[in-house]
Amino acid sequence: MFVVKKLNKNGNWDIISLIDEDGHFRGEARFESKHKAQEYLESYKERINKRLASYGMSKTRIKFQVFEIDSKTDVGSKKRKYGSFSYISSLS
Repeated sequence: MFVVKKLNKNGNWDIISLIDEDGHFRGEARFESKHKAQEYLESYKERINKRLASYGMSKTRIKFQVFEIDSKTDVGSKKRKYGSFSYISSLS
């Protein structure tokens, strides 16, 4: 299995979102073949650059890469753990 990732500010690679032609979120960008992952990466970069151009900005400098992961152990995809918090509202 192959995933498309981007390099974040902290130097970690995060899996990007899979967005269909209608602009709907379909989960993580995971593909059975490297060719399909590479095709999606190119279309994703084009979409980002068009959006930036509409705001008068230059092309993105974000680094993207296709990674191969072991689909059995799902290496390379970490579930993020968020701590619990309590919210106290005062209605006075």
